[in-house]
Amino acid sequence: MRKYFKVSDDFFSIMQSYLPTIKSYKHISTGWTNFVFIAKAKNGKFVFRFPRNHFFSEALEKECQFLAEFNNSFPDAKVPQIKLLNFKGRPFSVYPYINGKPLSQCKLSKRNKKRLAEDVLCFLNQLGQFSPTMKLERTSQFLRRLAKVSGEGDYDLKKHLALIKAEGRGLVLTHGDLNPGNILISKGRVVCIFDFAFVSYSSKLDDIARLIGRLGEDYFDYFAKQFKSVYGTDLSRKQIDDLISVWDYVEQKYVQYIKAKHPDIVLPSKFS
Repeated sequence: MRKYFKVSDDFFSIMQSYLPTIKSYKHISTGWTNFVFIAKAKNGKFVFRFPRNHFFSEALEKECQFLAEFNNSFPDAKVPQIKLLNFKGRPFSVYPYINGKPLSQCKLSKRNKKRLAEDVLCFLNQLGQFSPTMKLERTSQFLRRLAKVSGEGDYDLKKHLALIKAEGRGLVLTHGDLNPGNILISKGRVVCIFDFAFVSYSSKLDDIARLIGRLGEDYFDYFAKQFKSVYGTDLSRKQIDDLISVWDYVEQKYVQYIKAKHPDIVLPSKFS
């Protein structure tokens, strides 16, 4: 049975079956793993996500289960209150819309770059101390499975070696996909962190490397200073660069897959 959604699905009718008072909706065409819609209804605005394939259908279910646990332990955490729904055996999710702007669309001042590092590392430290009851794999194991979706037969798993080596130095719970599109900013502060489909155990450097790799190397100093304040040790530039190379390769292969299989997705300019 198909557990995912297609471009041809009647998303409005599906959303309306859950939220009958929908007045209008907008498709967010930048969603890599899900069809994403913002719907306006009488009782507010909501974000709906519909997985694009079986792999991300399972990841969405995992994410919703994880966030339910995490929110119970940290009710004030900067994460969305997601509800898992189902349409004819296919899972999808909804959560109340949160005001803000994706970090990927923000130009930050030096002061706000410092604030970003503070907010992100405070959250990662909180996340790293959480012990979920659900079983989660390592990020390297998750990426090995993702490679079967996006690799199309020529994926080089040796490109993951730097990540596997970093995981060997110690594991903490990590977001797993901390890119600027998954961080919401308002008035210069982080107000929400989204998309925990990749949540897994990995090196505490992994999320930081993922973010710096997308934002640019000038952010390293801001994160290095805050990292020492939070963890009491220096942030290794070499280890960060090694992990950035892993994520660059993962993105390169996944972008190839998107262009071939999901041409409706609008990619960031750096990947176009």
